Amino acid sequence: MIELDGKTVLVIGAGKSGVSAARFLLARGVKRIILSDTKPRAKFDAEALELEKKGVEIEAEAHRDSSFLEADIIILSPGVPIQEKWREVSNKYNKLLVGDVEFASQFTKAKIVAITGTNGKTTVTTLMYEIMKAQLGEKVALAGNIGIPFCDILREEKDPEYIVIEVSSFQLEAIRDFKPEVAVILNVTDDHLDRYRTIQEYAEAKANIFRNQGPDEHLILNMEDKFTSIMTSMAKSQKHYFSAYRPFDTGYYFDGKSFIKSDGDTKEVLFPADSIKLIGRHNYENVLACIMASDILKLDRAAAIKTIQDFSGLRHRIEFVGEVNGVRCYDDSKGTNVDAVLKALDTFSEDMALILGGREKGTDFTPILNALKPGVRAVIALGENREKIKSIFSPKVTVLEAASMEEAVNLGLNVGGIKVLLLSPACASFDLFKNYAHRGDEFKKFVQKAAA
Repeated sequence: MIELDGKTVLVIGAGKSGVSAARFLLARGVKRIILSDTKPRAKFDAEALELEKKGVEIEAEAHRDSSFLEADIIILSPGVPIQEKWREVSNKYNKLLVGDVEFASQFTKAKIVAITGTNGKTTVTTLMYEIMKAQLGEKVALAGNIGIPFCDILREEKDPEYIVIEVSSFQLEAIRDFKPEVAVILNVTDDHLDRYRTIQEYAEAKANIFRNQGPDEHLILNMEDKFTSIMTSMAKSQKHYFSAYRPFDTGYYFDGKSFIKSDGDTKEVLFPADSIKLIGRHNYENVLACIMASDILKLDRAAAIKTIQDFSGLRHRIEFVGEVNGVRCYDDSKGTNVDAVLKALDTFSEDMALILGGREKGTDFTPILNALKPGVRAVIALGENREKIKSIFSPKVTVLEAASMEEAVNLGLNVGGIKVLLLSPACASFDLFKNYAHRGDEFKKFVQKAAA
């Protein structure tokens, strides 16, 4: 546990995670708390400014060097990239520089089930929590990148036996002792290349999830991911594998009809795919990871399967939002990278129109272009990079440009001969929307307007 008495703590980032950490610190006898952000004071949330009345110092418009020098402990919010000079200061002056997940993990004895991956981690985290909650009740808590800061769990003082936590690569950059009982890496594909120089650097951040694991802990890996081989050689924990695309000797897989557990000579049919509500191979990967983790934790398998079968998925993840004149409309606004779009496209065999575009993250659209089937009748280019999308896709498919979500929906619904309209943007949402959820809600609103 980190010693806090009499310490000065600098919290970098005044978003949800930073505010949660500051609140937790207020009850811990620290000498001084500085909540720092580069945004102007007028942009601070009311929750952050309320902390000032309780003694938290608000630092706006910059992360001042003097604050780093004065701090004993520096807690980084996940949205803030670590600057090299911060590492240098912490090393030179023996300061503790940690992320919010590392910090919070120091104050709980709960066993941690940690899930990461470029895509699918929110679905798996939610489903795993539902499986465990159905059997363990209040003994399990949910936290992390899913929208519930880890420090919030500590402040509630429920003292759970297990915490299911979604962790992003950003949160994994600044860990020290974090050691989950079960770690899951669903996949590592191109994303956040505006923050990482290479995909290898991004994968290294993901690999921190098992850095401190030993022979008593468990690591679940995707057989189809290109980084699984190297991660297998790096990890000291017990390794477990799954695949939604092919059978293999030891692990869990989908055989085209059912989910299978194989121990080499023995193959056990767990349950058929048509008994669950989730669709698509990417979701079969999610299910395999969850049933494997459930077995590792020695939960009741029949009860776990029942929870999986009752689970209908999450909003904005290939969510059916309505039908207009025979065209089924799906919101995959959470599909903010190329791999997510490829998985969404693979879910459907019907003729469709695809809404693509938004804010750039150094996106290479070539894999989507190469994967387009003849059934994709049109691409609707939405957002600030629509000209780039048009230049890339127009040699292969009709590209229609839209300046708003309403225009995109109307253009898509008027493409002849389609059965599916899919919003799966491969981009961030901040050009036209508050976040991916707002983008998805706008899509749904205009689909329902068209259906009225």
